[in-house]
Amino acid sequence: MKQEKQENFQGSFRRGLMPLVILSLLKNEDMYGYQLVQETERRSGGAIVTQEGSLYPVLYKLLDGGFISDRRVLVGKRMTRVYYHLEATGKAYLEELTRSYHAITDGMFLLMEDGARRKQAKTGTN
Repeated sequence: MKQEKQENFQGSFRRGLMPLVILSLLKNEDMYGYQLVQETERRSGGAIVTQEGSLYPVLYKLLDGGFISDRRVLVGKRMTRVYYHLEATGKAYLEELTRSYHAITDGMFLLMEDGARRKQAKTGTN
């Protein structure tokens, strides 16, 4: 696969995970945008890196769906920071997304393990 296509595929895969990532982070505390970006990278061990610009469309969809709410907090004399909060509907949606994610990843691991076993059987290696 060409590198550009591979990067597009990986980007699409990560974008698909972002609602799950955001809701998971908001489960324990309210956070603002830049904090969500930083915590995503930190808690994923650097495996999931995103930019604020790609985060906001997902936040807006979650806001529109009623899964999260936002509140503005004055920081300093002029700056406001928007904090995002997980709502009860968001908690239920997070549980649904988590179940779906586990089902898909469990299925993928089974597929990959079967492929590895078939390859080992062909080559006679363990």
